[in-house]
Amino acid sequence: MFLSYHAVLVFLITGIVMVCTPMVLGALFRPKNPYPAKSMPYECAEDPVGGAQVRFDMRFYAAALIFIVFDVEIAFMFPWAFVFSTYPDRTLAMLEGVFFLLVLGLGLVYVWAKGDVDWVKGFNRRRRVQG
Repeated sequence: MFLSYHAVLVFLITGIVMVCTPMVLGALFRPKNPYPAKSMPYECAEDPVGGAQVRFDMRFYAAALIFIVFDVEIAFMFPWAFVFSTYPDRTLAMLEGVFFLLVLGLGLVYVWAKGDVDWVKGFNRRRRVQG
């Protein structure tokens, strides 16, 4: 019974040693020179202003999600191009690629029509001004 778990134990010990050894060596040999500017958060060479827990505008999140969705969908085109070169029925493969690009284009048109691509939005469109 011990022999069946021997390899697992060796891998476990090796993993622990490989994680802990650089941490211990770094703590022993790195220079220790703490000063206030060193412990400040880095914000593109600018001094940080305000607290770290700031609420961002939803447009940042929407733009990031749109980028990720379209970036991942375009990443699916690389395997399609590889399969297209080796697929026996190239007409079907081409139609599949065109259909995928049409769905991608419809998604872009939807996001654009919804107004999520417009970075600067007027506030009059969002809420009615009672007067």
